[in-house]
Amino acid sequence: MVNDVDLTTPEIKPGVIWRIVDENAVVVSPDTGDVHVLSQTGAIIWQMLANKNEVRDIESYLVAHYIVSAEQASQDVAAFIRELKDSGLLK
Repeated sequence: MVNDVDLTTPEIKPGVIWRIVDENAVVVSPDTGDVHVLSQTGAIIWQMLANKNEVRDIESYLVAHYIVSAEQASQDVAAFIRELKDSGLLK
């Protein structure tokens, strides 16, 4: 796991608006009004975050459902969460 990212249960920032559209997630930042379109995998991770899943559960899901190692899933999820935080979508 990457140490510079909170890998417990990141929370979606209050006021974020999102919808699933054609297996992608469309997410709108409450602060800037920026629209972010997340891929199918990003949408799955987003929904798991919305359901308050812990990061380790998200990583386990990806390993079980995709061809990805535990190490790669950990790195990818940490990087994705960092991007979401940098975009102001997570607390």
